[in-house]
Amino acid sequence: MTSRRSLFAIALLPLGPAAQAATAAGPISKSQAGYQDVPNNGQVCAQCAYCVFQAATGDTPASQCKLIAGPISPSGWCEVWVPR
Repeated sequence: MTSRRSLFAIALLPLGPAAQAATAAGPISKSQAGYQDVPNNGQVCAQCAYCVFQAATGDTPASQCKLIAGPISPSGWCEVWVPR
């Protein structure tokens, strides 16, 4: 029997080692993901499947990534970018 976690890990295989590390050990650092605060060839965090938008409240930033620890810029980019 295949577990849900195994299926999720298999689904991320094409994304590379950074995304795989994030699912195995929780969020990864910006440096591990190759994060930058500027777009890459028109690709931006705001158009990534892992970007989460919410209202900023207290210590919670308005834009976060499901894979990267800490706040991100909607106009940033990283190596685990996947289109929505």
